[in-house]
This record gives sequence, structure tokens and C-alpha cells, in this order.
Amino acid sequence: MSVLSRLQKLLLQPRAEWRRIDEDPSTAGRVVLTSLLPLAAIPALCSFVGLSLVGVGAGGALVRLPVAAGLLQALAMYLVAVLGIVLVAVVVKLVAPTFGARPEWPRAFKLAVYGSSAALLGGVFLAVPALSLMALVAALYSVYLVFTGLPAVMRTSQHKVVPFTAVIVLAGAVVGLLASAATSHFLARGLGDAAVVLQTPGGKLRLDAAGLEAASQKMADAAQRLEAASEKQSQAAAPVVGTGPVLGGDPDAGAVPAPALKAALPETLGAFTRTAVEMQGGKVTGMATSNARAEYSNGEQRLRVEMIDLGSMSKLMAEAGAVVQGERENSASAERTWQEGGRTLHENYRKDGSMAQYTTTLRNGVVVELTGSRMNLDEVKAASSLLDLKTLESLRRQPAS
Repeated sequence: MSVLSRLQKLLLQPRAEWRRIDEDPSTAGRVVLTSLLPLAAIPALCSFVGLSLVGVGAGGALVRLPVAAGLLQALAMYLVAVLGIVLVAVVVKLVAPTFGARPEWPRAFKLAVYGSSAALLGGVFLAVPALSLMALVAALYSVYLVFTGLPAVMRTSQHKVVPFTAVIVLAGAVVGLLASAATSHFLARGLGDAAVVLQTPGGKLRLDAAGLEAASQKMADAAQRLEAASEKQSQAAAPVVGTGPVLGGDPDAGAVPAPALKAALPETLGAFTRTAVEMQGGKVTGMATSNARAEYSNGEQRLRVEMIDLGSMSKLMAEAGAVVQGERENSASAERTWQEGGRTLHENYRKDGSMAQYTTTLRNGVVVELTGSRMNLDEVKAASSLLDLKTLESLRRQPAS
């Protein structure tokens, strides 16, 4: 059974899958090699995509971390994730006798690795910074996985499951804080003079940083392992308005061609007129991605529409999105994530009407994000309804050249 197949069953039917995990004769080392290493690559790779390829909106500008700095950050995240979960497994093994559980290394590693799997899979949402809330919600689901896994894997009695879960969660939080501090220290020493790329309405400001070939190769290897773990699935082909049919190829290999995404950005969107358009596509560290972005204006209102396909990671995003939802609100802003019609929807807006963002993750994993300036949420949603999302949802991926 592949790690992603096991993970899917664990998320949807945790108690039944934990019993199968308990019956699996895998050693601690095998659990690390076959499950932890590929799973830990998900948040690292997706963080690199989100920070260095997609970018983060800030004050009307799009901020991107240079590729070299992004790779270093991703490598640091990968290493601390692996070491952190190993440390949690050590804690589980050491405290197991206190809760009447079996202090065996294979059991401790199974609980730590598979209990953390929801949090690791949720890292796929870091590829689109606007969806970062969903990564947090996915991490919270890992608490439930640990709770359901303790009786099956560690043989913990029911009246001791809650305190044992609390100890593991506390250990995970402490390890997380230490890992965050270690990552920050590592980056502070390693980034040197690396600069940030700013893409503003007036143009692009870029200061190149030195390449990190070793880090790039390691992340490329991690990407290949992740792609090798992905299962194949069939997907019907359909034409794109304004382009030739997007046919053939493996639906999990490559990415939707950038010209097909660009063709889905109309010249007008209701009362808004397109003022700029751009597209990008290709391979970075072995991952095929594509995106197209357009800027629209209507008087003082500004609207940015971005369509992103993360290639082999899109399937992970679609699957993870099917099990997470959440919301948060304060006096100035509100944010909500939910599922509807097989799609994952996310809204984020300021209550004074100065900014609103509406993101749709389609069933095929393509992400459509609209960000409005001097617009309220209803206006941004109205603009989103004018896009041909049904056609976008039927597009097929092509290998990157």
C-alpha cells in the first residue's frame, strides 16, 4: 500500500486504518523511510512554491522570496520536520509505561508518524499563502488521529487515552517551538545577502542571490520521491476557450499549460477592464507548475485574478481540502474555509471594505484566487462568478517541456 493510499484511508476512516497499521509488521526504520521522509517533503516543497513561485501579497505588492533563499528555507523545514517527529516518537516510547502502553519503538514511530500525517499533508496549502489557515486546521486534525490511534497501536486503556494524548500534543508543541527557533537560526546564518523580489504595479525590483546547488539537488530528489508516491487517476480531457484542446498525457504529470490558464482570463470582468496579464510555466526543482495572473481596474477599485496549477501537488491539495474547514474573526477582519460541491472555498476580508480575497480550489486542484482592493467580499465573489470555472475544472495536465 502506498503512503498516500494509507493516508487517505487514515483521514477518512481513522479507527479502521489504525487497526491495519497496528497489524503491519514494519519496523521503525521502515516507517521513517517509506512514510516520514516523503510526507515531510510536502510542507517543505509547498512552502517553497508559495514563497518563491506564487508570492505573498503585501501592501498592494507581490513579494517573492528568491529561489535560492526559498530552497534553503524549504531544506531547513524538511530537516526539522523529520527530526521533530523522530523526537516525538522518542517521547512516546519513554512515557508509554506511565500510561500502561507498550514501550516499543515500532509502535511509537507508527503513532508519531501517522498521527502527524494530517499536519504534514496540510502543508500542501502553504503553496498558496492565502490558504494557510487550512494548514492550521489540518494540523489540529492530527490531535484526533493521535487520540484514535493510541488504543489500537500503543494498547492504551480508554481511561488513559486523554492524558496520554495531552502529553503527546504538549511534546509536539515544544518540539515545534524548538524546530521553529532552529529554522530561524539556520536561515539567519544561511541567507546572507539574499534579497526579495517585489512585483509592484510600477514594475519589478529584483536583487539576485547566490545559488545553492546542493540544496537545490536535495529538494529535487525530495520532489521526485513525492511524485513517485502519488497514485495515478483518470481524468477526462476537455478544450479550453481560446486555445486548442488540452489533450493526452498523464493527469498527474506536468501541469495545465500556462497559455490555457491565461486564456481563461477575460479582457473584461463585469465593469472591470483588464490592464495587465502575465503567465509562467515550467519546472523548478523537478516540479511542474504553471500560473497566469491578470490585473483589472474599475475606477479606484483594483482586482487581481490569479490561476495556479501545482502539478503533482494539486491532487494532494484537493484531497486535503476535502477534510478541512475552519474560520476565525476579530473586530477588523474575518476568514473562513469550507467545502461546497466538491470544491474548497476560502474567503478573507476586512470589514471596512478595503480588501477582500476569495479563493476556489477546483476539483482538479487548480486554484483560482481573486484579490480586490477597495472592494467588499460580495463584489469579489460576483467577479469570481463571471469566470468559467467549469472549463478550468476540466483541464488536463501536460508534461513540462
